[in-house]
Amino acid sequence: MFIKILLRVFSIFLMIMLGAIARRRGILDSEATRRLALSVTNFFYPAMIFSSLVRNFDLASLLRNWTLPAGTIMIMLLGYLVGLAALRVLDFEKPAEGHAFHFQCTINNYSFLPLPIILLFWGNAGVAGLLFSSLGSEISVWTFGVLALTGNRLRRDSLRNLLSLPMLSIAAAILTIVVRDFPAAGSLPAEAAAALMNVLDLFGKATVPLAMFQVGSRISELTPRHLFTLNQFYVVLLRLTLIPALALILLFSLPLDPLPRLVLGMVAIMPGAIASVVLSDVYGADREFAASSVMATHLFSLLTIPAWMTLLLASAGR
Repeated sequence: MFIKILLRVFSIFLMIMLGAIARRRGILDSEATRRLALSVTNFFYPAMIFSSLVRNFDLASLLRNWTLPAGTIMIMLLGYLVGLAALRVLDFEKPAEGHAFHFQCTINNYSFLPLPIILLFWGNAGVAGLLFSSLGSEISVWTFGVLALTGNRLRRDSLRNLLSLPMLSIAAAILTIVVRDFPAAGSLPAEAAAALMNVLDLFGKATVPLAMFQVGSRISELTPRHLFTLNQFYVVLLRLTLIPALALILLFSLPLDPLPRLVLGMVAIMPGAIASVVLSDVYGADREFAASSVMATHLFSLLTIPAWMTLLLASAGR
């Protein structure tokens, strides 16, 4: 089973490699990558969120799966606490390096990397679960994540980032589901609604390849000078082994339905957040350390993701 999963995961990493090749060959540059990332975040990804949630959830299942966003908050909080404990025993050259380390323990690549993997293994229902869970992940980025980056000082203006287009699309999808399923609401114009959903679904399907492509370009522009250091080893160890192990123990000790448990398990085993590089600039953490840890965790996750998935699927009896 491990080899089968490894091959599927590697096929997804191939999309990332294509983005890196495009960057190295000059087809993409920093500005083109930035604009592509903005397009994915502000257009394609929100369309995918809205169409996926509305098509795969009704009001009852939405309420029943409140554990998805709550679960991602739990996973990120666990990473925050593990990172906080590690800060007390590890030595860093400067506080900014410790802040970047703490963020990588707290927040991982919770969206774009698990998205195609979950699509391959659990289809549209799994994708809808992941997108709903991202509500908790986004809340965690702008609370626990900012606390980690700033040395446990929460800036009021960071909370404004909760009003991002992906977050608003989640809210719009939930509102649409409530209106559609509320008994007194009547029925929406069926043909118009179906046409709109088809367009959004088709548009949103471009999210996965475009996101992987721009991730590859973004990673290829990183120039980490200290990739193989002791503290980078600790990031890899915590982010890819200890934190996932603790998270999975928690997830399997809670009375969760099988699919939410698998989706949350997939979130827990992901490598470091690529957004950490930009956010380190914004909040004064060590950008170079963040870039190094992104590269290191993504590199080693090519082995750890299939290993953890083998355990997840075996535990789920699949």
